[in-house]
Amino acid sequence: MEFQTIGRQSAHEAIVEQIERAVDDGRLRPGDRLPSERRLMEQFGVSRPTVREAMRVLQATGVVAAHPGDPRGPEILAYSPAVFEKSLTRLAGVDTMSRVEILQFRIVIEANGSLLAAHNRTDDDLRDIRAAHRELRAAADRADGGFGAAADSFQAAIRRASHNQLVAVTGGVLAGVVRTLIDRRLADEPDVRRRLRASEGYATAVLDAIADRDGRAAAREVTLGIRAYYAGHLDPAERNQLALLAEET
Repeated sequence: MEFQTIGRQSAHEAIVEQIERAVDDGRLRPGDRLPSERRLMEQFGVSRPTVREAMRVLQATGVVAAHPGDPRGPEILAYSPAVFEKSLTRLAGVDTMSRVEILQFRIVIEANGSLLAAHNRTDDDLRDIRAAHRELRAAADRADGGFGAAADSFQAAIRRASHNQLVAVTGGVLAGVVRTLIDRRLADEPDVRRRLRASEGYATAVLDAIADRDGRAAAREVTLGIRAYYAGHLDPAERNQLALLAEET
């Protein structure tokens, strides 16, 4: 295929944009090959370093695979969960996202992931969730700083049991962002052990609902647990935004 000559400002970004657009609209498909480096230089009207920088970006984002010395040119790759995870990780690091936006997304992912887990889980999945819950309960009793990691493991087991790759990937990325909110919440908690035990109680209710294959109950307990954990740290407008999601579960 032919590409358009571009200006010199942000040249490599313009190359990346054209190639990504060609992939998005189907003009380039997985397995297709881009032209050689020299041919790309001619088509885009840019220097060799500019083409190489564009290819470096496209490789980093999983759009193409290039092998030194391969005369056939870079290969267009099929989209994969790993590529999505990289993009989502970058988005999750954006400072403009508010606390309530993060918590809303957490409810959307974890509540619906739990609903799916209740319906799709296998006996092996349930054993994994139970094992993670035992660690969560022990961490709540110890109150020694290990609760966050145990909660991550418990939620990860539920996400796997959903048997939905996007739930697993988005939830995994979200866990890293949420950990900061969890730590901030506990830092201001006068009775940490009481707070952790309350959270573990909601986790127990989620586990029981998944074991009973009651997806609606699992989703409801996840939502109530998240709201209860942050209730004292949210302003009225934030609480109202979370309440909107609670009404739907």
